[in-house]
Amino acid sequence: MDDNDVIRFISLEEGDEKKIAFASYLKKDYVAKSMVIYLDRSDIITHIYFSSNDYGSVEWKNGVGLTDCHRWESEDQAKSPTYLTRRYTAILSDGAEHADYAKRFILPDVIEHLGDNDLADLVSDILHAREYLVPFDYRRFTK
Repeated sequence: MDDNDVIRFISLEEGDEKKIAFASYLKKDYVAKSMVIYLDRSDIITHIYFSSNDYGSVEWKNGVGLTDCHRWESEDQAKSPTYLTRRYTAILSDGAEHADYAKRFILPDVIEHLGDNDLADLVSDILHAREYLVPFDYRRFTK
């Protein structure tokens, strides 16, 4: 795997909730793959957002599981003449997909590119649970 393909810790934002961002880049300021973990005041994960430039995006919500799965539209769909494409000339997220799509494409694409194997294992375990109540140790990424 090319070093540019590796998803690494990018930032930590603290407020009412913590937001820990991980990403890889295709080029400067263009995210290829990302994972953003949100924590409550007790450092319990409230949700995790996954994005793959190849397949789309999905969110895991604590107590709910996978939700809000979307795939990228095809080039043909992007070229089709619609009101939206006349205004925005980019490939967009195209409607809802089933969670199975995320399990087959989006999640493996993001997880296999995580630069931290322990984090990849933990995230994989969390994705198999509907509810996860163990505090997340985010401090190891900020050292």
